[in-house]
Amino acid sequence: MTSQTLPLPRRAPRIWRVVGALVLLVLLQACATRAPRPALAAPEPALDEARARQIVAVWQQQLADYIDLADGGDPSVLAQLPSLRATGTLRPARIVFGALDVDAGVAERDGFDVQGLLLAPRPNAAADPYVFVVGIVQRAGYRPVALVDIRLVAMDTRGGRLEWTVGDGDPSALMRYRALLDPTVPLRFPADKDRFELVACAPGLCADEPLSAARWSLAMPAPAGAAASP
Repeated sequence: MTSQTLPLPRRAPRIWRVVGALVLLVLLQACATRAPRPALAAPEPALDEARARQIVAVWQQQLADYIDLADGGDPSVLAQLPSLRATGTLRPARIVFGALDVDAGVAERDGFDVQGLLLAPRPNAAADPYVFVVGIVQRAGYRPVALVDIRLVAMDTRGGRLEWTVGDGDPSALMRYRALLDPTVPLRFPADKDRFELVACAPGLCADEPLSAARWSLAMPAPAGAAASP
């Protein structure tokens, strides 16, 4: 019996192998761009307290600048901000002030977007008090990738100047809130289904989000000139 050696299949030239790999990479990137949000194998990150306060301070300054330029320092101008309306729900419109591209290397590519949802004037307080629940969304690769902080911020007007009280972040409340986020829609804060409610509590004020059972608190300073307890 005669032996026969079959010729090996010819390999494609190297240039075509490179082109094929590049085409596959482009297709994968296109799929990733269309996807609302990537599924994260590891827990989403959270900002440390000092970093979060630095980013919130940028939001505070931009809000103060807006109030000063729009109406000479009168916070009632906030009522003129465009309102967010939920899609497909009966929830009333909400007033939100945002600071975008905080610490971004390139606009919309990275950095942080900060949105403050106006809850209500602070109960039983004078001088135009306002309370916001402020959320920080981290961006990467031209898309929002993680909600990294939520906290309360109160704003008072005293003697013609804005005074701020910034609450601490709460990792457990943030975890509960994030657990109910819909991964099939683009990440945003506040979400359409949120039901934040301002309530009185032992530290001073709290904001409850009933759907997630998450709560954030804010210890309010005593009014100026208040008598100390005996």
